[in-house]
Formats: sequence, C-alpha cells, structure tokens
Amino acid sequence: MRSLRERLNAVASAPRKSQMREQKQDAPFFCRESVVPLDQLKGIEYTTLQEIRSCDPTFSADSWDVNRLLFLDTETTGLNGGAGTVAFEIGLGWIERRGMVIRQYVMRDYHEEAAMLEEIAGLFRRFDTVVSFNGKSFDLPLLESRMTMNRIRLPVTSWAHFDLLHAARRVYKLRLGRCNLSRLEAVVFAREREDDLPGAQVPQRYFDYLKTKEFALLEDVLAHNMQDVRSLAELTGHLCAVFRNPGMLSHQEDVFCVGKTLLRTGNKDKGRNCLRIISCSTLSAQAHMHLSLSYKKEKDWQQACASWDDMISRAEGGVFPYVEAAKYHEHISKNYEMALDYAMRALSYTLNQSLLTDDKRDETEKLMKRIARLKAKIGRDLKKRGI
Repeated sequence: MRSLRERLNAVASAPRKSQMREQKQDAPFFCRESVVPLDQLKGIEYTTLQEIRSCDPTFSADSWDVNRLLFLDTETTGLNGGAGTVAFEIGLGWIERRGMVIRQYVMRDYHEEAAMLEEIAGLFRRFDTVVSFNGKSFDLPLLESRMTMNRIRLPVTSWAHFDLLHAARRVYKLRLGRCNLSRLEAVVFAREREDDLPGAQVPQRYFDYLKTKEFALLEDVLAHNMQDVRSLAELTGHLCAVFRNPGMLSHQEDVFCVGKTLLRTGNKDKGRNCLRIISCSTLSAQAHMHLSLSYKKEKDWQQACASWDDMISRAEGGVFPYVEAAKYHEHISKNYEMALDYAMRALSYTLNQSLLTDDKRDETEKLMKRIARLKAKIGRDLKKRGI
C-alpha cells in the first residue's frame, strides 16, 4: 500500500474528472458532485417492491420508486455515536436519467454544520425512501440529533428505510460471518478496494485536517465515502436479483439462507425450491428441517410427515423428526399408539448419545413426560372400549 504522502501527492497532481463538480471556495460548505453510469450499478433500475420485501420482511412502505430513493452514508468524528459526535461528511446519492448522482458534503469547520444540514434537509424532502448500510442504528439517529441541535425540525428516522446491512446478513452471514460493506464488495463483486482508508482512521483524519486546513487530507475520506454510496446502489440491485433468481447463487449456504428468508416472507414455492436444491448437500439436514416446518405451517400434513420420515431414514436432524412426528400423531391424527412409537424411538435415540449434556437431559425429561402422557391416553381409550 502506498504511503499517505504518496497518496496525497497523487491526489494533488491528478486532473479533475469531467463528471465531477465542486462548489466554489467561498460557499457555506464544501460540496462535490459525481455521476456513476447506470450500467455499472447491477440493475438497480429493475428492482421492485416485492423483491425489497423479500430481502427485508420489515420494510413497511407501500411503494418503491427507484427515482425516489436517497442513498446515504456518513463519515463521523466518532464511531460509537453519543454526545459530541458529528457527521462531518455526508454522502448522498439518487438515480437520474444520466446515472447515479453522488453528492458529498463536507463541513470544513464546525460553524458550517447548520448550513450543510439545512441543504441536506431540503434534499431529504425530495425523496420517499432512504437506503443505507446500518443507517437505522447509526446514521439516521445521528443526523436527526444533529438537525435538532441546529434547530432543523425534520424527523429523518421516520422515513421509509431499506437497511442493506440486515438484508445482506439474511443472505451471506452463514457463509461470511462478518458482513461489512468492503467485505461484501470483495466476496460478492470480486472487487478489492485499493488504498482504502480504514474506517477507524476516519475521525483522526478529520481532526488532522482541522489543525492543518490541508483539504488533501480528506481526499481519502471522500474516496472511501464515494465507494460506499455507490456500493449501496450496487448491493440493492444485486440482492433483488438474488431473490428474483436464487439459482444465480453458487454457494449452498447462500441458497439456504435465501430459501429461509423467502419462506419467512410468504414466498413458499420459491423458498421450498431453494431448500430442495441443497437437499443433497452438507446442509441437507437443515434444509429438510425447514422444508418440513414450512409444510407444517401450511398444515400440509402429508408432505410434513413424509419429510420427517425421510429425515429419519437418512439419520438426519437428530431427535427433531421423531418428536415432530410424535406431536402430529398425538394432536392431529389422534393415533396415540403411533405417537408413542415415535416418542419411544426419540427417547432411544437420545439415550444412545455418547454425551448426555444438560440440553439432552432436558430433552430426555420432556420425552419421558410425553411417553407417560401417551400411555395414559392409550389406557383411557382402552378403558372406554372395554378392553
């Protein structure tokens, strides 16, 4: 990686791009505008409300208009929020015919905050929905707090909000674990950031700028923020494409997670399809378990029972399929003898485990209570029939 001095020299000597515009030095705050062509944004213009609700079951807005989306990312003087934390740089993006317009605002000193926030409040009023990455927990509450401090009454936290952090986790957390934006870019888009400024260094970079007033110190921050805002649009388009066509995914963990999310959002046919795709993979047990529960939820008992018996024949899912089958026969079919058979087999399976943990002891106790209850029900039935 190049040294800071080498990067600053490169910034100072680099020619301005034709699609980039900046405000004059005597403006009340710094503003730079750039345009990204639509063909570089992974199909953001084709996204639909149904796909967004598939990605994010909590998205409650009644509409999704690509031309009314405001993409938001902030750079702040602290990473944990709290009193005294300020968003010194705010990146906003929106879609126009010419492409994605990205406008980056910087307060060159603290006295410029009010004017910058007033401008941003005006932009907010033009849009219906905010798209961010962890904005629900951080960016929007911080902005609203700073606006209130500057006597700007705008409840930005009440805007319809699509938070990509949670949507991305629903697809990639099982495989990736940590789902920050640069990690997603590297894995999903096969794009590594070069000379990217680590987020932990951003606050100090701003404090260094305040001491020296050398704006070149902030160019790395602006480049980092520019990539973040652009990635919000790219990731939105990509996630919608994934839920539109899960077959495009090449990793079984991702297909499994998409299938679970689709079932949760009521897309049962497409969700079950995902689970069937990986039913012969190393995630077979989890796939069959969720598949059986989707049938149970729909009260499709024939398919549910077939799934549990299939799991038992495959020795999948531990005690789960035995217990579920026992529940069905006890409470639905009222075949207590069959329920008792499954419960006894479940108990035998549990007792044959080499390590009897606290969880296993609890499971054993529950099974013994179930068995006692079933025996009592069978006894009452026999008594009624005079046997």
